[in-house]
Amino acid sequence: MKKTLTACVFAAAVLGLSACGGGPADYAREFPLEKPRGDQLGIQVIRSETHITLTNTTARTFGPSTLWVNRWYSHPIDGLAVGETLRLGLSSFRDNATETFRAGGFWATQQPMRLVSADLETEGELFGLVVIADRR
Repeated sequence: MKKTLTACVFAAAVLGLSACGGGPADYAREFPLEKPRGDQLGIQVIRSETHITLTNTTARTFGPSTLWVNRWYSHPIDGLAVGETLRLGLSSFRDNATETFRAGGFWATQQPMRLVSADLETEGELFGLVVIADRR
């Protein structure tokens, strides 16, 4: 009886977890090379160890978009208003296999990745962003 109860609890837990959505796989995909390129935006992307910070210094508001780093890892954003600042953890960026960007940090077991490029995918276009040199 106890084994049957344990098996039922385990099965319910597995089914409950598999029914949960909204995981990293929802936005894991390849970089959209086929999208047309817009002008480079004057939005600076600054890395502070395990996070990036960017402020929309343009006169344009962006709706729901995808932020790309190193043309490999993506992170969806709800939008970016004029003057708005976003701070995002680099480990929340995913590639098409849902692997995370190696951000580093105190507990890191692997060498952190360098941040070399950033792009904003919005309204069917890709815009380059200005990455401040990563001096690691």
